Amino acid sequence: MARTKNMTVGKPFPLIFAFFIPILFSFVCQQLYAIVDTIIVGKGIGDLALAAVGATGAIDFFIFGFIMGVGTGASVLMAQAFGADDMKRFRKTITMGVYSSGTIALVVAALSIITLEPVLVLLNTDPVLIPDAKLYFDIILYGVPLIMLYNFLWAILNAVGDSKTPFIAVIISTVVNICLDILFIMGFGMGVEGAAIGTLIAQLVASAYCFKQVYKLPFTHLSKEDWEMDFGLIKEEFRIGLPVGLMNSVTAIGSLLLQYFVNKFGVNFTASYSACIRITNFTMQPCAAIGAAMSTFAGQNRGAGKIDRIRQGLLSSSAIAITIAVIMGGAIFFFPRQIVSMMVTSEEIIALSVQYLRICGAMMVVISMLFLVRDTLQGMGSTFVPMLSGALELATRIVAVFLFVQPYGYKGIAIAEVSAWATAFLLNGIFLMFFLRKEEKRLSGQIPNF
Repeated sequence: MARTKNMTVGKPFPLIFAFFIPILFSFVCQQLYAIVDTIIVGKGIGDLALAAVGATGAIDFFIFGFIMGVGTGASVLMAQAFGADDMKRFRKTITMGVYSSGTIALVVAALSIITLEPVLVLLNTDPVLIPDAKLYFDIILYGVPLIMLYNFLWAILNAVGDSKTPFIAVIISTVVNICLDILFIMGFGMGVEGAAIGTLIAQLVASAYCFKQVYKLPFTHLSKEDWEMDFGLIKEEFRIGLPVGLMNSVTAIGSLLLQYFVNKFGVNFTASYSACIRITNFTMQPCAAIGAAMSTFAGQNRGAGKIDRIRQGLLSSSAIAITIAVIMGGAIFFFPRQIVSMMVTSEEIIALSVQYLRICGAMMVVISMLFLVRDTLQGMGSTFVPMLSGALELATRIVAVFLFVQPYGYKGIAIAEVSAWATAFLLNGIFLMFFLRKEEKRLSGQIPNF
């Protein structure tokens, strides 16, 4: 039986912490695989292959950030319906989410396949990297239906407070992925296509496990009536999800900008940036996990009309977020050389990576709190300001690149990154305080309920 959890009753801290731990391990396992994948690609094929895969990182963020962001609308509404104990609406949200998110995903993937090579050229990608980069990412794009299936099943389980099933699925997926990478790359000598194919097969295995657990929930059994079109609900899903997708894409444009400047420095800089992004993404996972936990907590409690519990949950989550940020940020600040040496062999690439990682490590608390406040807003269904924060991140990166890259070189790229974190956190944090107060007044009848 899937492990549902009602977060509208009970002490917030133990509820959030218990929900957070499996999410944390799920996210860490996903990034652990990404790092192991980097090691296998870098050591098994070579630094050029590593750079080629890394050259698609910002494009991956742009495309899948938009697709997954749009799907947030269904995820948020499912959590709110579960908190309100409205299972009819819960089922309807699932089916309308399949229609809306599935259509968007297929269209975006098709357009991405057509435009991938011109985009790589536009980003100043070294010509020697483009064939492998295109081969790798084309395979990933053809597998979008598998990736969407897994993420949608994860969203259903997350909405009902089940973070253990996705964790088990991630473990299964990670083990399968690593084994297939070793088999395809080390055993069969397949190159970057082996890494991509292994990823998609692992997603299929994880999806099968999650589907089995979702089917055990009696209130997820769909009828013909559940599949009848509800344009009002689809509109609501887009109202919440589209700003998140746009926020992710606009943020990704900032990453593409940084990728453009990194690529101008040369292949060693591209390889270093690829390794650094894998490392910083790994260290951010605990921060992202507490944000995801708080998003579900906020969604269920807003559905139940309990804004005071959301405030209590924020205090508990902040303590967790700051603690883990200090630990993870300290690791990459004090031991960057030892960490990056596990991925690459070139001394020049290692030296470049140390510069980048120390700056990011010093600012890890900021990104941790950004995840927390932004995900809380999104969990409550307020996604417009998070979208604006994505535009602010883009503007900050552009300004910072022109201010800092010329005088500081590669360090300027890291400064631009952390500057974007800081401005986005300030905007989301300030608005969250006002939004919570507004919701309290709305529920108490002091302002109209539109």
